[in-house]
Amino acid sequence: MRLAPDDSLDDWIEALEADPLTIDIDDDDDEPVGPPPTENELDAAQRLLVQWQSPHDFSSTTLAICKRCLSRDYFNRPRLKFLHDAYVLAKFAKLKEAESVRLEAPADQWPDGFIKLQGQIYKVEVTSTHGGRKLGQEYRHVMEPTLDPVENWIERADSIPKYLDVAISGKGNKNYASPCWLVVYLNISEYGIRQVETEQVIAATKARYAAGFVDISVLWKGKLY
Repeated sequence: MRLAPDDSLDDWIEALEADPLTIDIDDDDDEPVGPPPTENELDAAQRLLVQWQSPHDFSSTTLAICKRCLSRDYFNRPRLKFLHDAYVLAKFAKLKEAESVRLEAPADQWPDGFIKLQGQIYKVEVTSTHGGRKLGQEYRHVMEPTLDPVENWIERADSIPKYLDVAISGKGNKNYASPCWLVVYLNISEYGIRQVETEQVIAATKARYAAGFVDISVLWKGKLY
């Protein structure tokens, strides 16, 4: 998929929808799909994402912009923070087969977004945990390929209970004025070496904090728990 830098946001979204490849910013490939988004395009995307729309359209808009961002920009530029929330919200809405979804307006600090399920609208808060990795710092410089031995997989798996608890408790301690649905993006992969154990940890941690939220969903390795 190749488009010129002066193509409109709508052109980019249409091209993304027509592309048979699955676009996902979780991919290790840091090669952007097109030129970096301009400020006008970011403004246009944010205005669109605060409007109610189908999960498919919301996801298309989000990914069309995300895939044009270098990782060092995506994780370091505060201006792109709304894309982080939109990305997780898009995944959540599609997996829940929501009727519609939107981000909160930029002027409002809470919640991060809204989702409509079976005719009911829920406030949604989004949080992410990367296992202690400082992604912004990692992507300030070009990273050389490194080996990832099995010992590292086990270490990451063992760290999941701690980081998941920190992510959820951090939101729970904010004591929001009204109930919200918490969506946690658990970005720690152990390549399946502790799959069952981790699923049990997720269930137990959710149960521990269930009283503080309308519901808690954990997005891990492309699935909701």
